[in-house]
Amino acid sequence: MNGAVTDFLIVADQIFILVLLIAAGYVAVSTKIVDPRATRGLSGLLINITIPALIVASMQVPFTPERLAGAETLILATGALYVFSFALAWAVSKAMRVPAAEEGVLQFAIVFGNVGFMGFPVALTLFGQESLFYVAIFNLVFNVLVFSVGIAMLTGGRGKGFDPKLLLNPGIAASVVGLALFLGSVEIPSPFIDSIELLGGVTTPLAMIIVGAMLATFPAREMVGNWRIWAASAVLLLAIPAAYCYLLAPVFADPYINGIMITMAAMPAAANTVIFAEQYGADSRLASQIVFVSTIGSLVTIPLIATVML
Repeated sequence: MNGAVTDFLIVADQIFILVLLIAAGYVAVSTKIVDPRATRGLSGLLINITIPALIVASMQVPFTPERLAGAETLILATGALYVFSFALAWAVSKAMRVPAAEEGVLQFAIVFGNVGFMGFPVALTLFGQESLFYVAIFNLVFNVLVFSVGIAMLTGGRGKGFDPKLLLNPGIAASVVGLALFLGSVEIPSPFIDSIELLGGVTTPLAMIIVGAMLATFPAREMVGNWRIWAASAVLLLAIPAAYCYLLAPVFADPYINGIMITMAAMPAAANTVIFAEQYGADSRLASQIVFVSTIGSLVTIPLIATVML
C-alpha cells in the first residue's frame, strides 16, 4: 500500500509542475496581464510553429528496427483505440439520450483528447524525451481523423463533405516530414536543428499556460451545471484509458507503447473542441463546458491513472 501511495505522490509531483504552469496562465488572464483575445493567437503559435517544431525535433532519432517496430505497434494500437472510442462515444450519447443538436459535440469530445496541447508535456514528464517520437506519430493519426471524421461529427451531415485540403496543416506536414527523415536516416544540420529544438522546447510551458488562459475565459458557474458533461468527462478520463489498459493492452506486447497509449487515452477533451464547434456551427457552449470540466478533472485523474495503470 505504501508503495502505491509513493508512486502516486511521485507522479502527482511531476503533474503538479504542469498544474502550476496552468495556474500561471489562469492568473495572467484573470488579472488582465494577458488579454483573453491573445489566447487564440498564442494557440495559433503553438499549433502552427512550436508543436510542428517539436514533432520534427522529436523524430530526429537514429533509425533502428526496434523504433520502427514500436512505431508500427503504436499505429495499430492507435487505430484500435479510436475504433473503440468511436463506438463507445456513440453508445454513450445514445444511452444518455443526448439531443441531436448536442450529440456531435459530445461524441467529438469523448473521442478526441487533448493530445496536442497536453499529450506532449505529460508524456515528456512521465516517459522522457524518447516518448515524444511516438506521441508525434500518435498525433499524425489524430490529425487525420479530427480533420475528417471529427468534422463530420460536428456538422452532422450539414457540410459539403470532406475537404482533403484540411489535411494540409502544419501538424500533419511536420509528422510526415519527420517520419520521412527518420526512415531515411537524414539528420538536419546545425544551426537549423538547434533552432527547431529551441522552438519545440517552448511547447510544454506555452501549452500549459494556454490551457490555463482558456480556463480563465470560461465562466465557472455556467460550466458545471449539465450532468451529461460530468458523465461524458468520466467516460473520457476514466473509462477509455481503463478499457485500453484491460482490453486492448494485452493485444500489444510492448509495455512502453502501451504506457504511452494509456496516457494519450487519459487526456481531457481537446482544447480545439470549442474552436471547431464554433467554426462548424455546433454547440460551442457545450464544447466549452466539457473542455472545462474534463481539463480540471484530468489534474486528478492523470496522476491516478499513471499510478494504477502504468
